[in-house]
Amino acid sequence: MKKTIGIIISVVCLIITAASVLGIIVANQGRVESIDPDQLRELYAISDMPFPDGPVEGAEEVTHPKSDTFVQLVKKMTDKTLTGRLRVLEGLTKKYDSLEAELVKGGMQQGTPELQAKISEDFVKDISSYGLYSDVTRLSLWEKICMFTITWRSVMLIFGFLGLGLGLAVISSGTAKSDLD
Repeated sequence: MKKTIGIIISVVCLIITAASVLGIIVANQGRVESIDPDQLRELYAISDMPFPDGPVEGAEEVTHPKSDTFVQLVKKMTDKTLTGRLRVLEGLTKKYDSLEAELVKGGMQQGTPELQAKISEDFVKDISSYGLYSDVTRLSLWEKICMFTITWRSVMLIFGFLGLGLGLAVISSGTAKSDLD
């Protein structure tokens, strides 16, 4: 029984350690230092917003100055893969924060469904004017897992290694005789 529990602990912690290594690799390829839990929540919210699949006919074309930092991030986006979009996604969270702060400052109550609906409407309109659509903003399940591992990679790595050591200690404890025996 003790050996089985040790094996289960070791396997679970090995998976957690592998996931944290995945987060480290994805973050380094995308040149992103870290994503905090609030940004992760915002990225999940942005992913669920109703962005159009491509340019909408009849939509007005808004030109942004080249000095706009978000324009620079969009220009530097290498491709539509997760690592190519990471900096743009990080920039999206900053725009989301500023829009939310602007609406709260304007008198809307934070955390209400009305605020979320207004943010969604205004955010989709603003980001679409940069030429970004659902192919950039929407996260697949795998990409959501990768974003989670980027956010929590250090905690997962620490507990993964500690748990792996614990599991191996539990497995080996039944095979050696104690000095007290």
